[in-house]
Amino acid sequence: MEQISANVMPKDRIAILGPSGQGKSTLLRMLSTLESMDGGSLSLHGRQVASWGPSEWRKKVCYVPQQPVMLPITVADNLALVSKLHQRNFDKSLALSLMEQVGLGDLSWSQKAADLSGGQKQRVQLVRSMLLGADILLLDEVTSALDAHSKQAVEDTLMNWLEEREAGLIWVTHEMEQAKRVGNRFWYLNRGLLAESVPEDSLEWTDTPSVEGGRG
Repeated sequence: MEQISANVMPKDRIAILGPSGQGKSTLLRMLSTLESMDGGSLSLHGRQVASWGPSEWRKKVCYVPQQPVMLPITVADNLALVSKLHQRNFDKSLALSLMEQVGLGDLSWSQKAADLSGGQKQRVQLVRSMLLGADILLLDEVTSALDAHSKQAVEDTLMNWLEEREAGLIWVTHEMEQAKRVGNRFWYLNRGLLAESVPEDSLEWTDTPSVEGGRG
């Protein structure tokens, strides 16, 4: 990837599209500091990433991978895990509410997380991440294992959560219709270049982006 420059503002909901293998997931991992950058700069609230500790940064910028990471413990323990790791109080009432909203209100918290289906794991992981109260969520194909009804429930929950907290979102998706539902800005990554569209463009992309970089 090269010549990528962009700003993400509070309440931005950015959907990232593009062919497979173009670095969309890598971009999210760099933003979360799970992968290092070869050059350039990255800052949050005017502070360069180097001035933040890794844990402090990840409280603010939360990455949610496509393949759910569940420890071999109960659903309840998995839900509380991120809060405990970052020394935050685990808000059980909020967790219950979010689980209900994403369609897991009847799920037993005492069962082993390893026994959940792929779609259940994706939703538990997402709720766990939302409980951290980050400023920006980085979502990588986080509804890929869900049916249409569950996918809609997750999208609605996320949109409400983001609005309440004035948080930002960067969401990698291969689904054009999902991008239109969740995004108010749209990035297209291809051949190492980043192009940005606005809603009026109707997300009609050519094979080769005509704009290098983003708006900033």
